[in-house]
Formats: sequence, C-alpha cells, structure tokens
Amino acid sequence: MRDNKHDKIVEAAREIIGTEGYKAASLQKIADKVGIHKSTLFHYLRNKKELLVYILEGSTSIASTRLDKILDAKDLEPEEKLKAFFANHLQSVVQDISGLNIYLNQLEILPTKYRKIYEKRRKDYEKYFEKIVIQMKEKGYFEGMNAKIVSFGILGMLNSVPRWFKEEGALTLEEVSDILFRLIVKH
Repeated sequence: MRDNKHDKIVEAAREIIGTEGYKAASLQKIADKVGIHKSTLFHYLRNKKELLVYILEGSTSIASTRLDKILDAKDLEPEEKLKAFFANHLQSVVQDISGLNIYLNQLEILPTKYRKIYEKRRKDYEKYFEKIVIQMKEKGYFEGMNAKIVSFGILGMLNSVPRWFKEEGALTLEEVSDILFRLIVKH
C-alpha cells in the first residue's frame, strides 16, 4: 500500500542511491533521511532492492507516458515531435538526475526478473523514440543513416545534459533543448 510515507522513503532512497550508489546506500541512511526508525521501513517494503525497483519504475513510467503522448499527437509534424521529445526528455532527466544515475550505473544490481522488466520498458521507450526518428527520415532528415544509431546518439547526447546543466546557469533548460534540437535538425 502506497502513501505519503512510502513516497518519502522512495524519494530519500532515490537521492541517496543516485548520489552514493546502491551499495553505499544503507537502509539506516534512508530511514534517517526520512526521519523514521529503520524497522519502520519494513512496513513499507521488503528490502533495499525493492526500493531500487520502485525508483526505476517511477522514472521510466513518467518518461514513457510523455513520449506516448508526443508520438500519438496527430497534429504535430515529425520535426515538432522531435522538438517536443527533446524538451520532455531533458525535463525528465534533469528533474530526476538521481533516477538517471541509477539507470546508468546501478541496473546490474536488480534481480534478473526485475532487470528484464525494466530493460523491456527501456527498450520500448527507445523504440518509441526511434519511431519519431523514422518519421523524420521519411521527411528527408538523417538521409542514409541508421534510425537506431541516430536514436542512440541523440539519447546519449540528451542523457549527458544533467552532468553539466545548472538551473542557475546562463541558459534555461528550454534554451538548451532548443540549441541541441537545432544542432540535430538544422534550421
């Protein structure tokens, strides 16, 4: 059963695991951050790996829901879909830098059963994005380029942004998104 305390536990775990890594993130540190006794954690979860699953599920479901809406938008041209994808993906990864760090560095810790579920979600997300790239190819962009490689290249570029982007920096996230979009799609 999920409630506000459960959400606080997951958020504390997201932050600690995202910054310190899974092995260094003890249940005691998580309990201390939430302000509860360590034994109380077990009213909300079975173990630390379950926390990792919740974190990754939350990260992928938000991003996938946004991408579904962009892909299904009949009123948007492929270029507009790609631009919307850039903005939404950057918003997701910058807002959830801990989730991104976990995705990039802690996935192998998941038990095989959960890793397979998460990897399927990640592949589905990549395939949805690849569909936008294919639509762009049909409009004459990325001529002679493999859509999957183009997709991976763009995702890699976008996933690196949280490492250097600063909210208080000279550019807004929207401005960064626009520059990167224009870098890929010359206007």
